[in-house]
Amino acid sequence: MKYIAVLILSFLMIRCSPPVVFEEAYPTGEEDLIKLPDTYKGAFICESDSTIILIKDSMIVARSEHFFRLPVRSVEEREDCSLDGDEMFVSGRDECIPLVFLNDSTVQGTIVDFDTLFMMNKEGVARVYKGHVVLSQQLEDKEWAISLLSLQESGDLLYRAITDKTKIKQVKKITKMTDITREGDKNSRYRIRPSKKQFDALIANEKIFIECETLFRISLEESFMYLY
Repeated sequence: MKYIAVLILSFLMIRCSPPVVFEEAYPTGEEDLIKLPDTYKGAFICESDSTIILIKDSMIVARSEHFFRLPVRSVEEREDCSLDGDEMFVSGRDECIPLVFLNDSTVQGTIVDFDTLFMMNKEGVARVYKGHVVLSQQLEDKEWAISLLSLQESGDLLYRAITDKTKIKQVKKITKMTDITREGDKNSRYRIRPSKKQFDALIANEKIFIECETLFRISLEESFMYLY
């Protein structure tokens, strides 16, 4: 019972606000993309955990698999799960999960989860700048999280972002910071509005924009790209 509860919770991606946010989408003065560049599109696998990333015209989606093996009794006892033949229905999902009965008392299966990481709209802005695709995601009014996708010669992608590992002192050396820490926040938070020159210095500093993930390009059937 406890294990399936963990699986259901894993359907939700918890996004923590970065310690430094921008007052608006960046870089300023650059045109918004209508769609992501063709050279960035395709299927990729994360170096850290083998999650599959699908990059399409206007969105970036993560596809992850969660394997489970459970006693039949624990499924039947949960109010949010029910068995129907060789499938399991989980409340809140629009699909039934295929099951394999190992014996009369144990089932196993795989939950495939899709999570939208970025979508181009009013709250999601993409701009090409100095060899990067800069992704701006609005968290709240005048609070934007900025991250970078950089195309490598191999065709793979490097993802960099401001994280809890960012050296705040390095940011302070480059641009003015406004403390926006709220009561209840576990860590200090700041908002910045750098000039174009200051923004260049920020994204060039590897102690500010931390290398978070390498996305290795992989080949998938075209139909797989449109499952979501």
